[in-house]
Amino acid sequence: MEQLRVAVRTLVEFTLHGADIRRLGGQVRDMQEGMLGHKARQALLGDDWQAEVPLHMTVPVEDEDLELLLSGRMDAFQDGDVPVIEEIKLWQHREPPAAAFAAHEMQAVCYGHMLCTDKGLDGVIVRVVYVDRKGKVRGRFDTPLTAQECRERFLTVLEPYVHRLRVLRRHRRARDASLRALRFPFDGYRPGQREMAVQVYTAVRLHRRLFASMPTGTGKSVAALFPALKALGEGLTGQVYYLTARTTQRQGALEAIRRMRRQPLHLWTLTLDAKDKQCPCRTLCHPDYCERAKGHFLRDFTAIDEIMETDDWSPERIREVADRHCICPFEFSLSLAELADLTICDYNYALDPAVHIQRIFDMTSDVTLLIDEAHNLLPRVRDMLSGVVDGGRIRKLRTVVGKAAGRQHVLYKAMTEVLRAIDDLPIPLTEAEEGTLPGLPKAFDQACMELADAFITTQNESFNWDDAGEKLGDTLLPLLSFVRARKRDSTEYAWLWQGRKSKAIHAFALDVADYFAEVTKRLSGVVCFSATMHPLEDMKALLGGGEEDACFAMPSPFPRENLLILQQDVNTRYRNRENACGAIAEAIRSAVCAKPGRYIAFFPSFAYMRQVAEMLDIPHQQQRSGMTDAERADFLAPYTDAAGKPVLSLCVLGGVFAEGIDLPGDALDGVIIVGVGLPQVNLFQETLRAYYDRTMDAGFLYAYMLPGMQKVAQAVGRVIRTETDRGMAILLDDRYRQGAYRRLCPEHWTIRPENRDAQTALERFWRANESK
Repeated sequence: MEQLRVAVRTLVEFTLHGADIRRLGGQVRDMQEGMLGHKARQALLGDDWQAEVPLHMTVPVEDEDLELLLSGRMDAFQDGDVPVIEEIKLWQHREPPAAAFAAHEMQAVCYGHMLCTDKGLDGVIVRVVYVDRKGKVRGRFDTPLTAQECRERFLTVLEPYVHRLRVLRRHRRARDASLRALRFPFDGYRPGQREMAVQVYTAVRLHRRLFASMPTGTGKSVAALFPALKALGEGLTGQVYYLTARTTQRQGALEAIRRMRRQPLHLWTLTLDAKDKQCPCRTLCHPDYCERAKGHFLRDFTAIDEIMETDDWSPERIREVADRHCICPFEFSLSLAELADLTICDYNYALDPAVHIQRIFDMTSDVTLLIDEAHNLLPRVRDMLSGVVDGGRIRKLRTVVGKAAGRQHVLYKAMTEVLRAIDDLPIPLTEAEEGTLPGLPKAFDQACMELADAFITTQNESFNWDDAGEKLGDTLLPLLSFVRARKRDSTEYAWLWQGRKSKAIHAFALDVADYFAEVTKRLSGVVCFSATMHPLEDMKALLGGGEEDACFAMPSPFPRENLLILQQDVNTRYRNRENACGAIAEAIRSAVCAKPGRYIAFFPSFAYMRQVAEMLDIPHQQQRSGMTDAERADFLAPYTDAAGKPVLSLCVLGGVFAEGIDLPGDALDGVIIVGVGLPQVNLFQETLRAYYDRTMDAGFLYAYMLPGMQKVAQAVGRVIRTETDRGMAILLDDRYRQGAYRRLCPEHWTIRPENRDAQTALERFWRANESK
């Protein structure tokens, strides 16, 4: 008979996890204080009390050939004529509790049922005690219960849990059968795909990390997903998470799943949208402000049962079911993430210490990560680990608090202490507007932590933050990230300051390798793959890969002659950019005139794009910052229009149109790349440069050249997507002649210098390919 271990707390919280959504939990130090409160209370009890008493119970599940192994620990136990079971909870509010929370009491009731069953007792006294961190009692609630009453209450949490368990097990049997029969969703593998699939399967089976480089258009998504799902069907992993850096990058995974569904496939597939896209109520996520937040958890059980009858849990489907049950679609999505076989979502939900799905990634290792476009991991994880205390924003928010609640309010005082702590930092009295700090005093950390606590403890108070022209989250979330950063190894960080009148203090993460290795080492396989993971061994090292982790590089399956890459000597360095505008405009014009078609020109910045556009006398459209999903779709529509009209777009390297979009066939004829993609020189990049100089003796390479050339390779990769595609790319910069930059180009590129007559070279290429 199969056995399943279940903690009493898990059983109780499945049903009794509160009625309302309250987005922010307790204080920053709640966990440590809770443990102190427990220990202090236990130490104050008499000699006739026992602490941390373990209990076990076996519960058979009918029709499933399964038994639950229920376990837990009583915080305190006193034997006697009527035994007493005490559940201890921390209480940090000013006013004592009016009654015991249902989940707290139920936990003790379950222990009562287990004890009565094991010892043959007639009844027990269930006691919930709320204490402060020193163990002083703030509230005590006793409930005498007979053995039968304990059993009846116990069944109210057991039966919903078993009901859901039966549904899950029925689904997984059907899922596993369909996955065993699943065939690769194409007629055959492209060159290298089968080898990639074997590597992915092995990584899952051995619980290892795999770093893989696969050229764009080679079917990376299906080559990673197919073997991971086969491993899921064999019980080698419990869930698969497909992570992307951008929403546009989901399409490869979604298309692969759509193809697999042409076969009989039973797979709960969740596409997890960001909260701001899911939320229909533009208000505070709190029961006092949102009708969906109020009573959400009283209605979500039925909604989950309903959606489990289907396999495709798309954002549209989630919103439809959420509307019908008047629940929050985002919180609903997070609940579904616990059940889904495959979840397609942003990196944040698995890797960000602030917003990762704790109920998944803090509770189980039975998860596989497939990380697409993994060249984005370094900057993204660095952002996740960094934080900032922004004095200017805090000062604006403090004005709102002062007007609404006065200067004696706890939040106003905490803000004042942080502003005072910023002013006390040893920032040199020079004309510099930014710089580095050797370290930060403990008093500064203490002030920041007190402010974080004050924000959270006053979350129910209504302040009109809009009066400050600021969003609360823009100040609070970076502050919380800063507090977390200060608890990590200080050698992994640089402490930076910016501004004179309104200073901002940054915790800037330097090393992400240790963190990434730490959060992925216990999972059931992690696959990092991209077309631009070159040089692969370097990327593996930067992401914390060990000797036991594998690398796999797939050669391009596309004929080299299908992609013409021309290089022209244009000086696009920052000091010469204005002088180069005319040459760049002429190069774009020549490329478009060689063959009317569909083209994209990529620039190092929006400002430079607009500067060149003023000299471009041919029709074109320009990317705008902050475009919505609908605006992006409209922007790309001319490339898939059946009429095939010519179109030229001006876009930014590294932006949403430079990677993660698929324009096969004649949808895109070519790209023009302006510059070598180097990041902007600023305090943060120069700090990284110094760090990599110190640790790897190659600061400029890792801080500038590598991320720049990854953006270039991604943009050029938009051109050739299938074996029959043909197209061109023009690289406008003399630095492409240098060996250091050439070594960072994909191995399948053949670059032809062409400074005299690029238009003629392009015309010859297009004529040669007219009949193909």
